[in-house]
Order: sequence, then structure tokens, then C-alpha cells
Amino acid sequence: MTWQADGTVLRIAHSLAARAVPGEEIEAFVARGTDTQILVRDQSVESMTSADSGGAGVRVRLGRRIGFAYTGRLDSASLDAVLADARDNARFTQPSDSAVLPAPDGVRPASFALWREECPDLPVRDKIARAHALERLVTASPRVQGVKSVTWGDAAAESAVVSSLGIESYSRRTSCFLSGYVLGVPEGGRTATSTAYTMGRSPAELDLAAAADEAVEALVATNRAAFPARRLPVVLGPAATAAFLGVIGNTLGGRPGPAGGEGGLAQEEFVASRHVTLLDDPTDPTGFGAARFDAEGLATRRNLLVDGGRSVGRLYDAAAGHRAGAASNGAALRAGYKSLPRAGARALALVPGDLDPAAAVAGLDHGFLVQGVSGLQAGAGPRGAFSAAVSGRVVRGGELAEYVPHTTLAATFSELLLGVRGVGNDSIPLPGNAKGTTLLVSELAVGGQ
Repeated sequence: MTWQADGTVLRIAHSLAARAVPGEEIEAFVARGTDTQILVRDQSVESMTSADSGGAGVRVRLGRRIGFAYTGRLDSASLDAVLADARDNARFTQPSDSAVLPAPDGVRPASFALWREECPDLPVRDKIARAHALERLVTASPRVQGVKSVTWGDAAAESAVVSSLGIESYSRRTSCFLSGYVLGVPEGGRTATSTAYTMGRSPAELDLAAAADEAVEALVATNRAAFPARRLPVVLGPAATAAFLGVIGNTLGGRPGPAGGEGGLAQEEFVASRHVTLLDDPTDPTGFGAARFDAEGLATRRNLLVDGGRSVGRLYDAAAGHRAGAASNGAALRAGYKSLPRAGARALALVPGDLDPAAAVAGLDHGFLVQGVSGLQAGAGPRGAFSAAVSGRVVRGGELAEYVPHTTLAATFSELLLGVRGVGNDSIPLPGNAKGTTLLVSELAVGGQ
């Protein structure tokens, strides 16, 4: 790593915000990061890339106007230029009643650390050794023909938000992962594939043995079947539930709409079955979306969105909250220093129920277990229709039967959520903005290619 996460971004952000003149408000978002990827095949390194990045995004507010500009350099001349550009843009943008910057709200940030020094300090030879180890663990199984590739990845980043209104935040985090593309032994003219994956904030958190075991278990090459279209009970596995929650969560930011309105949810409206309680909780350090501060520098907080099936909350950044007549609840997101903040979920989770995942399958005379989701396409709003390519297993007589490598699941989100008749007692941290939990849905349309 060619830089140290030593708080330099905080000092730069302070220097920009301190240059506000009377009648002007300035917010500076400054970030730096580094990432490394190593590709291994047949116990040899095929490629290795490492890159540093960093920059600053500046918002300037003049009355009812906000100007924004960014730079990918952090030298003095570039910082002078980006502030001048943001000031110019503020003079010429359209005025808006939602042109606001957040002020401190007194909420204290959660106390946890997302930085592990051993991640950026790990020597390259040790990263390669771990990739080799995963490859050996997977290929030790007689069900495995080989591993197409294993990828090691790690990242470290720091960011700061400072404003002339008194906002000040600093965050840093690390992450690392190993991923292998596994090829099964051909059976019946077919070759099954699976993925070995493990992720953590430090190398010590990577569970190579579990990743290898799960990849081997997922190699289902025999008894593949097409699946004719039909309606039947569906069990969503944790990864499938997380995929759907990620899409649903994106509709819960901003102003609530009138009951029955396009894409909107009225407060206290029933949007799911009584089994469903959904929250966005970045203060939970066990989730990969955990964060102490949002992208506008306010402390994150536990926001309840659906309680016993009722819509009870929304996610707001400063602008969305202002439009709704509410305050930000620490839910601002940014894609990076090049982007403006928006309201959205970063750590969705269902409150676990009392349904054992194995019992969810065992209790079905005939059904379908969704294990994988890809190509999820959804209409606007939490009531929107969706379709997704899914894979999984037929359930027959309470037992897993044929493997279905590709079929379609189509419904509306309302149909899915209102049809939930059981929530699993599992809650699994997964990459992305949602934890995975098993769901039992009374009936959905499954089938077709």
C-alpha cells in the first residue's frame, strides 16, 4: 500500500470546508483507497493488479442553489480548482427548495471498528498462499474435475465528510475475499459448476474449509430437470432472499406516497405478511454494510422500515428528508467522491423468525427451493412486478429432488411479501446491502425458460 490510512482525508476536508465565506455553505467529501487482485490457476499466479485511487467531491450551497464538482487528485492546485468549480456551478444551477446541506443532529455514532491492520499489511506471498490453499482444498474432492481460477482480493479505504455547518466524520475500513470457480466431474454429458467464496474484514476471518465444502456440495450434475410453469409453494434460500431485499430496499428511500399511488407506500399500510419485520441497521457490525457514518457525515442508525407487515419508516438523506418534511435519518449513500448523495439502504435485515430452514423444506409436499438468483429485473416501486432467472431444487414429499439449473420466477413484490408464511431463524451476513434469511412463501409462479 503506497499510503497509510492516517486521517489525511480528514485534514483535506477541513481545509476545504474552512474556506466558506459569509452567505455560503461548503461540504467536502474526501476519500482514498487501494485494492489488490491476484488470479491463480493450477497453483501458479496468472496475474496480479494493484491500484490506488482517491479524490474529493465538493458541494457549495448559495441560497436555494447547490453546486457540485469533483476531482480525482488531492494536490493543492486540484483542490483549489474543484472548490472554484463548485462555486461556479452553484451560481448557475436551478434553484430548488430541497437544496439543503445537513447540520449536526446530536446522534452519536456506534462504537465499532471496521479496519483490520493485518489486511493491508499481509505480504503478497501470503495472499498467494491462501489462494493456493483454497484451490487444493477444492480439488481434493473426487467430485471436482478442477478449478478454473481462484481470485484473491483485498481493499482498504478511508473517507471523511466535513462541512462549514459543523459536520465532521471520518471512516476507514478493510475487506478481503477468496473466490474460486469450480468445475465438477462430468456426469451424463454434463459438467456442473459452483463457486467457492469466503469474505471478511481480515485474512483471519476467511474460512477456506467452509468455502470449499459449500462449493463441493453445490455441484449437482445428475437428475437435472426442466421445470414446467406452475404455481406452488416456494422456499427462498438466504442468498435468494438477500437478492430480493436488495431491490426492495432501493424503493424505501425518500418520501412516502399516497396509498395506492404509483410506487409509493403510505405509512401504516400493510405491505407484507405479519411475519415480516424489516430494518436497515448499519450499526450492526456483523453485516458487511456496517458503517458508523452515512455519506453526509451523520451517524448511522437503526431504521425500522416494516413492522409486522406494516410500512412504518422511510430512509432519508438531507434532501429527501427536507422534501418529506422530515430530518435525515442517517441514510445517505454515495457511489464515491464523483457522485452526489442519495437516500438508500446499506444493511437490510429481516428480524429472524422461528422457522428452521430444514423444516421449511420438510413441511412441503411439493414445492421449489430457490438457491440462486440472476438477472433480477423489477418495475418501479415496492409493488412492482419482477422476473428473475433462478436455480434450485424441486421439493417432493418433504425432500430435495431434481436440480433445476435454470427457470423463471415471476410475481410482484407485494405478492411475494404478502405471501410470506414463515421467516427462518437464520441471519447470514452476505456481500451487498442485505443479510440472508430463509423465507417460506405460500405460492408463486415458477417455471419456463
